[in-house]
Amino acid sequence: MICRLAPVSLLFALGSAQAEVYRCIQADGVVRYTDQGCGSLEASRPLASPGSAEQLLQAATNGFGQWVQPLLGGAAPWKLLLAVYLFMSLVCFVAYWRDKRFAVAGAQRTPEARLHLYELLGGWPGGLLAQQLIRHKNRKVAYQVKFWLIVAAHLGLLGYWLVHGLG
Repeated sequence: MICRLAPVSLLFALGSAQAEVYRCIQADGVVRYTDQGCGSLEASRPLASPGSAEQLLQAATNGFGQWVQPLLGGAAPWKLLLAVYLFMSLVCFVAYWRDKRFAVAGAQRTPEARLHLYELLGGWPGGLLAQQLIRHKNRKVAYQVKFWLIVAAHLGLLGYWLVHGLG
């Protein structure tokens, strides 16, 4: 079993916390993540350089801003973000509508992972609207848990962006 230690920063709405996560690769190839360690004789090696989530997010947004700014032609980054949310919401709504239509017809369905990908890429408002208007994917608990985790992640990142003035 191979054991590696990766310091991971977790960002919560009310603050941040540090946790140590061990990546354990067993002899049969199964990868497990744990905070208890792997029990390996091999010394732990960090997977990534330590750094807070705020530092990583700040570096990513600074790099993203420098790359996107020439493309915006002087427009504010929030306008690009709004355009992405609107476009992906439309894509997500159409995907829900199509999946509902195929479900009724007994045809091949859209994989849930693809619907979640559309939501993750910014289409969650369209997914929420589709859940309310066409009553699709609104009763399956496992799907709803993943959906609301995606929504929470988006709202958390948007809140962080607004509070820290990254736009």
